[in-house]
Amino acid sequence: MENQTPRRASASATQIYLLAYNAICLGLWSVITLRAVFLIPTLFALGKPQGLLDALFPFLKWTQTIALLEILHAAVGLVRASPITTAMQVASRILLVWVVLDMFPEIVSTTNSFGKSVPGSTSGPIAFAGILMAWGTTEVIRYGFFVWKAAISERVPAGLTWLRYNTFFVLYPIGISSECLLMYLALTPAAKQGQRLDLLLKTVLLIYVPGSYILYTHMMAQRRKVMKGKGKSA
Repeated sequence: MENQTPRRASASATQIYLLAYNAICLGLWSVITLRAVFLIPTLFALGKPQGLLDALFPFLKWTQTIALLEILHAAVGLVRASPITTAMQVASRILLVWVVLDMFPEIVSTTNSFGKSVPGSTSGPIAFAGILMAWGTTEVIRYGFFVWKAAISERVPAGLTWLRYNTFFVLYPIGISSECLLMYLALTPAAKQGQRLDLLLKTVLLIYVPGSYILYTHMMAQRRKVMKGKGKSA
């Protein structure tokens, strides 16, 4: 999901559509991130971290689902993003919200790192807080970058450009490790649902290793190109 820049500068309809799409996504992710910034320390301090799921998951699920459009954008050539890397990023998150968290919400409230039922355990809530902050911060910066470029000026402020191409060094490991932990916690309840779902989650966990490497090195390549001024911002 690294690029939402229109492929053709003269395609005004495309520009208007992508500006509207990016602005809506910026607004939605800003709400999620700001609420998370307030609720995470508050609920953990009160000893009720499990409340994060009830407070933010429904909004997170549907906001993330909108990103399926980005695969379509890349596939039909509306943007210069790679359909493959875009699909990899979107698919992993869709699996998290629609399968792992939607089907097994108890992993955020009643499981420890070994998948055992332990009321009051915080490993699930910590992992959920991890994806909230990693996804939210990443998307606010990313969509903010696109909105500025489309609505204000092709010359994006140096500070925003730096955030766009450097924060992934920290946010990607937080997001990926949190996703993997949530998927691992879901293995126990998934096994009770049947072997197919259990096998799916185990397979995806294995794919995370090469998949994370591909996404990370892709962003590093984009960063080198932009930071050295050898190409336009992605």
